[in-house]
Amino acid sequence: MTAVVSLAKPTKATTAQASVRRYVQRAELALGLPDYKALASLGLSPDPLQQLAAAMASVRTEDGEKAVAVFDLVPVSEQRLARRRRRLMARAARRGPSAYGERLTGGLGGGGFWGSATAAWSGGAGASSRSERIPRQTDLREGVGKLEPSAGAVFAVQILLRTEASHPQLALARMHQLIAALSMTSGENYLKAHRPRRWAIGRFERRFASGEFAPRRRQWLTVPELAGWLKPPTVKCTASSVVRSGGLVPPAPADLPVYTGQHDLIPLGAVVYPDGRERIAAARVQDLLFGLQLGKAGHGKTEEALVQCIAMAHSGYGTWFLDPHGEGWMRAKPYLAHPKIADRLWEINLAKADPEQPVVSWNPLSMEGRSLPDVQDIVRSVTEGIAAAQDWGDNAPRARTILARASQALALLNLQAVQAGHPEAQCTLFQLRTWLTDEEWREQLLPKLPDRVRAYWETTFPKLGPDAVPTVTYAIDRLDTSQSLQGFFGSPRSAYDVRHAMDTSKVVFVCPSGSESDALVSCLLIHDLHRAGLSRQDTPRERRATFWAWGDELTALDSSSKGFLAAIAEQLRKYEVRFIGMTQMALRLSAITRQALLQNQSWLSTCAADYDEAAFVAKRWNGHVSPETITELPKYHYVMSVNLNGARTTPFRVRGLPVDEVFARYDNPAGIAALDQAIDSNLNRRPLGDILADLEELDIVVLAHHTGRRAGGPSAGDPTSVID
Repeated sequence: MTAVVSLAKPTKATTAQASVRRYVQRAELALGLPDYKALASLGLSPDPLQQLAAAMASVRTEDGEKAVAVFDLVPVSEQRLARRRRRLMARAARRGPSAYGERLTGGLGGGGFWGSATAAWSGGAGASSRSERIPRQTDLREGVGKLEPSAGAVFAVQILLRTEASHPQLALARMHQLIAALSMTSGENYLKAHRPRRWAIGRFERRFASGEFAPRRRQWLTVPELAGWLKPPTVKCTASSVVRSGGLVPPAPADLPVYTGQHDLIPLGAVVYPDGRERIAAARVQDLLFGLQLGKAGHGKTEEALVQCIAMAHSGYGTWFLDPHGEGWMRAKPYLAHPKIADRLWEINLAKADPEQPVVSWNPLSMEGRSLPDVQDIVRSVTEGIAAAQDWGDNAPRARTILARASQALALLNLQAVQAGHPEAQCTLFQLRTWLTDEEWREQLLPKLPDRVRAYWETTFPKLGPDAVPTVTYAIDRLDTSQSLQGFFGSPRSAYDVRHAMDTSKVVFVCPSGSESDALVSCLLIHDLHRAGLSRQDTPRERRATFWAWGDELTALDSSSKGFLAAIAEQLRKYEVRFIGMTQMALRLSAITRQALLQNQSWLSTCAADYDEAAFVAKRWNGHVSPETITELPKYHYVMSVNLNGARTTPFRVRGLPVDEVFARYDNPAGIAALDQAIDSNLNRRPLGDILADLEELDIVVLAHHTGRRAGGPSAGDPTSVID
């Protein structure tokens, strides 16, 4: 049985190149001295393959050049080795004293050299007489050389070199490069190149092509002499022609589900299964609660998330995708333009500011569909959202109190408006500024509030310093600088309701405006997601529809949400909300968020990353993957571990799949126009210009509804100014 190892620079010759005359150089390498003398044992540093790989890298395959080095190996049996040792020892005996540095007497009988050698390998037993000197072990090693019994496996070797080029000197140069690269084995022995004669070229080509084993002379090599050539290149082999394996990663579990569109599976990417075939692997919905995707920008995290979001949408699940840049939404839109999804799809795109552009609105203070006990949840969500985005922390207790009290007052007024059948008279976030800065407007509305709420504004608030209010209104002033945000937050009635989206399995894409107020918007959205998830306590567990949420640019979200991402990871799994976060740098997440995500994640994935980030992730896999392996991952390749059948898998390698490869059958760009119309209907989107015009009059509408008068006007009791 022959083991064949071939080292070659890959070629792809064109038809034109094939028609050009080719010049070929051939050589066989054989030991220059007897085979019991050893070649140099090659270590790992420097890598012996470095010079050979460099020689291969210089081959211009685009010009049709070729360079191939073939090593044919045949194991040598122990019987043949034993016979060879006996012959070597006999020949050494005939050479006399110079062979071992001492005079050897006797023949090959019971005494003399043979008896001495036998005694030496048997510990001295059997020596013919005390006066006969036993050869030293060093002498015996000199006699048999590298073929001593402790040498281990020995192989008969045939080494053939062949180069090809369009010019004879080029072919000869490539051959010299190969010979020079292999000459580094020179030690006690060396490899000598032999060119076949013209009549032997046919035999050489037959041996080269078929692996026929007929070396020029006997040449037996041990493992130390061969290992440097037969091992894979190490990290110290830096030649550009070396194809890297990407490091050692455990194989994928044999029972990892295969995704073909099943409702209860979420796709992960392409994985090589134990049978060697690549399939789309998946995790079970019941096993995946929270996930964390890490790695460099542009390496496929968002694409992977879009594949999963689209899969879940087509499987009937509700989804929520926070896409800060809007690129993901534009990528996914053609694959969601289908009738079975159109009536479930919401688009909240805050980057559009054309007056005729239909936009959706969200009033975080809206009380439609809510009752008095919900007021405290609304107040907390708005207060925590704005406070976190402003980074107040514990350093602004007065500002937090004012904001909470103002939100409470407006929420109570909104509840009255809704109960009276006039939801269009509800206050928005912009009325927080009016409430705090327009004393006359506030005083006219105070009588509509409960006594305990009114008492704060009549007794405590007037005693606060004048610098307290600007701290609170600063956030509203920031929102007021963007027309798209005025449209989103400026309508009394909300079409965006994430709790309703959870319960009815809506497909939601949220794209902030890209303005300097993004942190505030994202913070309010994250806090509202948390509030809506907790509010599902009023629904029996078996009736809670599973809802998937993805958050891109997690570091930016975390810096603005101040701990609420951790709360989502810790609490919302109980209410069938599954959250998957994506970030470039886990080390930049706040400690509380990072700990919560890692503690509760059932899916951890990383693409290529900086060494510090890679070491952080590799540590979570208990040494199964090295940081170097992660840093060298190719683009769109990942290492990940998931929960499978209730237990964590070892990490395995995944090739990321683009949306158009997985869901090519869903691509429907022609249906985008109809999808936009469906979204307009789903969200009751109105032209931005109309919303902005109504916002200009909203203070008057609110005051008129609750008091029957306009700001600065006479009371409703005056017959000259009654407002119907």
